[in-house]
Amino acid sequence: MKNNQPSKKRKPLNNYLRFSGVAIQMGAIIGLGAWGGSSLDAHYHFTTKLFTIILTLLGVAASLYLVIKEVINMGKDDDK
Repeated sequence: MKNNQPSKKRKPLNNYLRFSGVAIQMGAIIGLGAWGGSSLDAHYHFTTKLFTIILTLLGVAASLYLVIKEVINMGKDDDK
C-alpha cells in the first residue's frame, strides 16, 4: 500500500519554494510601484518625487498583505 501523506522531508522544500515565489512577487510589486511613480514624476515634472514615494509605499503594503495571506494559508494547510 502506498502512503498518500507527503513525506516530512519534502514539506520544508515546498515551504522554501513557496516563500521564494513570494519574495519574487514582493520585489516585482515594489519595483513596479517605484518605476510607475518615477515615470509619473517625470511626466508631471515633480521635483519632490511624490508619486515615487506614494506608489512605492503602496507596493510595500500590497506585498506585505500577500505575505501575510500566504502565511495564513500555509498555517491552514498545516492543520489539515
